[in-house]
Amino acid sequence: MELNTAGLRKDCREIYPSPQIVQMAAKEGVPITFASDAHAIGEVGMNFAEAVALARSAGYTHYCRFTQRRREDVKL
Repeated sequence: MELNTAGLRKDCREIYPSPQIVQMAAKEGVPITFASDAHAIGEVGMNFAEAVALARSAGYTHYCRFTQRRREDVKL
């Protein structure tokens, strides 16, 4: 599941999906990744610290990233 920080730049002012959904996903063992949905260079990786904090508060200890279509689990 992707934690997307774009919502912090919009009227809703929250990461997608909501914290409640992130908590449910963590309980079910759903892997996560991060995205900023950047449309400008300055938005790349924007607010990732907040996304990491959300992931940790939901119980996540790792996230996954993909390089050349291969998944790697990384410690938060």
